[in-house]
Amino acid sequence: MIRINLAPTKKKKRSRSAAPSGDSAGSSASAAQAWMLGMLMGWIAVGGVCYWLQTIEEEAADKQRRIAVAKNKEADKIKKEIDEEGLKKREEQVMQMELAEKKLNAKRRTPVFVMYEMSSMLTDAAAGGGVDKDEEKYRAGIAADPQSAINEKWDPTGLWIDSVEQNGPTLSIAGQARDAADLSEFTRRLRASARFGESSSPDFEREGNADNTDEARYLTWKLNVQVRRWN
Repeated sequence: MIRINLAPTKKKKRSRSAAPSGDSAGSSASAAQAWMLGMLMGWIAVGGVCYWLQTIEEEAADKQRRIAVAKNKEADKIKKEIDEEGLKKREEQVMQMELAEKKLNAKRRTPVFVMYEMSSMLTDAAAGGGVDKDEEKYRAGIAADPQSAINEKWDPTGLWIDSVEQNGPTLSIAGQARDAADLSEFTRRLRASARFGESSSPDFEREGNADNTDEARYLTWKLNVQVRRWN
C-alpha cells in the first residue's frame, strides 16, 4: 500500500499565497512614480507657456523700440531739411510788421474832435457854441493885433462850410459866407482855437449877379489851417 505525504504541498500553497502582497507594493510604487512624473511634466509645461508669453512680450517691446528709433530718425531728418534760418527771418519780419502796425495805430488821428470844434465855432453862443481858446496864444494875438479879438455876439449863420479835406496835419476848408466880415470872424476863431495852429489868409470870390443887391450876393472861400491837437 502506497502512502502520499501532502505536507510539502501545503507549504507550497502557503508560499504561493504570500506572493500577491509583493505585487501590490510594486504597483503602489509605480503609481507614485507616475504621479510624480505627471506633476513634473505639468510644471515643465507651465514653465514653457510662461517662457513663450515672455518671449512674445519681449518681441513686442523690441518692435516698439525699433518703431520709436525709426520715428526719431525721421524727425531728425525733417528738422535738418527745415530752413531754420529762413523761419527765424520770417518770424522777425512778422514781429516788425506787428510793431509797425502798433505804431501806425498809435499815430492814427481821428477828425472827430476837430470837426466838433469847427461845429462849435459855427454855433451861436446862446446855444452853447464858442471856441476852445488857447488863452496864452489868444492874448498874444490880441497884443499884436487888437482886431484879432473874437466877437462873442457874432451870428454864425452868415458862414457855412462846404468841404474839409485832410492832407497830413493840414486841413483844406472851403465854404461860403454872407460877406467878408463873417469870413474874418471865422478866421479869427480858427487862430484862437487850441486845436488849430497857423492858418492861411482865405482866398475868396464874390458870387451872384452884380445887378442884385449886396444882400443877395455871397462869397466863396478857401483856406488852409494846421491842426495842433486831434484828440
